[in-house]
Amino acid sequence: MSHREVIKLLFPLELMGVSDDDIALEGRVLDDAEAEARELLREMFPDRSVRCLTDWERVYALTPAADAPLQSRRDNVVRKLRERGGLSRKYFIALAAAMGYTITIDELQPFMAGWSRAGDPLYEEEVRFIWRVKVSGQALYYLRAGLSTAGERLLWWPSVTALEDLFNNLKPAHTYIIFDYS
Repeated sequence: MSHREVIKLLFPLELMGVSDDDIALEGRVLDDAEAEARELLREMFPDRSVRCLTDWERVYALTPAADAPLQSRRDNVVRKLRERGGLSRKYFIALAAAMGYTITIDELQPFMAGWSRAGDPLYEEEVRFIWRVKVSGQALYYLRAGLSTAGERLLWWPSVTALEDLFNNLKPAHTYIIFDYS
């Protein structure tokens, strides 16, 4: 039932002429408002958002690549929304896995008498604040009906700087990360 019909039911008499035209106009306005409200209900979830996706990215301080497909942009917002934070290796490994990367993390240790053995690397004391992330695997996004938009590439992958930027934003401030892609 349209809003025009509902408004007509509110009147005790059947209205004709100009009044009927006014009711039709009011009904169209209310129908449009309802359609917009339904659209906003869809847009309030970032995994289905299209029109409000830039607002989601602004709120979470995300800057997508210029050619990033809709799926990737939605995934980044959802990932940021679900992010709880942490400082453990397990947390950073899970974060990279969510982005489609397989990583290992090595915490470098200085050479210490009584602790280190022959053959261990000779690092200085400051190496205690450096960790090495060995990256393998690559996140790929394929064009998919219902998740992509017209004009997007059939295959897209984020630049490796996306992982580096994320890790550098979340790492403890006094540490330094070396990324190894070999």
